[in-house]
Amino acid sequence: MKLIDTYIYRKFFSTFLVALSITTLLIIFIHLTENVNHLKKEHLSYKQIGHYYCLLLPYMLSLLMPIIVFGTTIWVTTRLAQRSEIIALLSGGISFHRILLPYFMVACLLTAANFYLTGWLLATTNKSRLLFESKYLNNTVLTSNPPAYIHLKIGSNQYLHVNTYYPYSYTGYHVCLDTFQHATLIERIQAAKIKWDPKAQTWVLQSWQRRLFSSKKETLTEGDKLKLPLAVDPEDFSINPRLREGLTLPELDLHIQKLLLKGNDSVRFFIAEKYIRYMTPFAIIILITLGFLVAVHKPRGGIGRQITLGFVLAGLYIALFLSAKIITEAQSNYPLLEIWLPNIIFSLICIIFYILVPK
Repeated sequence: MKLIDTYIYRKFFSTFLVALSITTLLIIFIHLTENVNHLKKEHLSYKQIGHYYCLLLPYMLSLLMPIIVFGTTIWVTTRLAQRSEIIALLSGGISFHRILLPYFMVACLLTAANFYLTGWLLATTNKSRLLFESKYLNNTVLTSNPPAYIHLKIGSNQYLHVNTYYPYSYTGYHVCLDTFQHATLIERIQAAKIKWDPKAQTWVLQSWQRRLFSSKKETLTEGDKLKLPLAVDPEDFSINPRLREGLTLPELDLHIQKLLLKGNDSVRFFIAEKYIRYMTPFAIIILITLGFLVAVHKPRGGIGRQITLGFVLAGLYIALFLSAKIITEAQSNYPLLEIWLPNIIFSLICIIFYILVPK
């Protein structure tokens, strides 16, 4: 059986590498064609451009790997079935599950590689890639449009509201700072403008009003400028969701805790990213198993039916994944369940195919 295992490994990885290489090169060529004007405008050298696409390569691999793996499994298994090689193995007394074993070993290997790629290696390359795109490709990854509303928890009993914030000037407008004591509002500071003072490392309120509330009366004070030390930095206002791509898994966990503590609404993007990085590697095991079950028996009238079914299932998985990601990033109440929903659904499909496939 070691000979059979080696044969399947060689067939699988040769097909996988060819398919992955062709698809990746095609996407990079399209990307280069779309951005060639930007690159010429910046007068970049071939070395700089080549370095950027070396940084882009791991990112492309992480996106393409699950679907390419699925297509490879269907193609290789269909070819083996078409040449009656699987029938010969079953007729020779080799069990159905033993034939599946080398596929499972491949799935475990690729799952481990994908987990390391998405959890650690990509974070290192993405930082340089995002910086290049922001600088030369007019990508807005490091800047963002002014959000309509910002709400931050900056202490155990303080909440800051900013209607509009401009990250490039560290300036916000229509500000409200509420302080509570035992769920009762005791102080409210309102200002027309808030601006970060980099020298003093503090925030400055302009055209401000302060209201102090007690059980008997309300006290009002106002002024032109007020230096106000707050437990919040400029970066807490201008968090761009795409910056999550430059964080390793441990860094992502720490960043999520920081955003939760401050009550930042952008935390949903980072939570979705965390769950996706755990979900994607396991998708490889599910898709390889499903691809094998779809294509394991000799097709009647050619391999077109298996290939078509493979494309349909791949399209369905992509649609489910994108839908789950969009729903989660739109402030879902059950982000873990919704991110893992494609894997759950395709696991059930695997069980159905396993029951139906003759063994």
